[in-house]
Order: sequence, then structure tokens, then C-alpha cells
Amino acid sequence: MNSWAALAAVAVGGAFGSAFRFLLNEWFVDRFGPGFPWATFTINVSGSFLIGIVLQVAQSRIGLNPYARLFLATGILGGYTTFSTFAYETYWLSRDALNLQSLWYAAGSVVAGVAAALLGIALTRTALA
Repeated sequence: MNSWAALAAVAVGGAFGSAFRFLLNEWFVDRFGPGFPWATFTINVSGSFLIGIVLQVAQSRIGLNPYARLFLATGILGGYTTFSTFAYETYWLSRDALNLQSLWYAAGSVVAGVAAALLGIALTRTALA
């Protein structure tokens, strides 16, 4: 695999993923306000679902070009999802004495993210069978 081509695939995908995350975050804040971080929760869970699909396709008999995998999984979905924002928002909720919300947000994000990845894998395996 050409290192420069791989880097380009990740960089271009990351630009798209980050831009989409920004737009989706703005949409959520416009609709629901700046309180509970629904945008990050939705982004991370949907990104987990999508990475389950992408990586299952990459491992399937159909396969996925290595550059396409880098573009989609590392680039787009890596730029789209955001652990650092999740970590800060968990802190932010607990800082404002919303400890129960902070706990639910952190635990719910992890559980829903893993469940979404498993669902993406299972649906893709079924579709490819």
C-alpha cells in the first residue's frame, strides 16, 4: 500500500466526516438547545453503527479496497465521531452538578455505541449471507 495514497484517503475522508459532524451538531443545537449533548451522543452511536457495517464489509467475501476502508473507517468515521468531545461533555455535565445525567450519558454512550457496532455487523452479515 502506498503511504501517500493511504494518507490522502484518511485526510480527505476526515475532512468530510468532520464537516458533517459540525453540520449535524449545529442542527441539533438549533433544534434542541445547548443542554444535554444529544448531537455527540447521536453522532458517536451512529458512527459506531456505520463502522460496524464498513469493517464487516471489509472482512467479508466481497471485501473492500484497502484505500476505501481507510477513507471510510479511519477518515470519514474517524472525523465524524469524537471521543474527545464525549469526554469533555461528560465532565461538563458532572461539573454543573448534573452527576446523574453525566453518568447516564457516559454509560449510555458506551453501551449504545457497542450495541450499534454489533447491530451494524449483524445486519451486514445477514445482508451478505
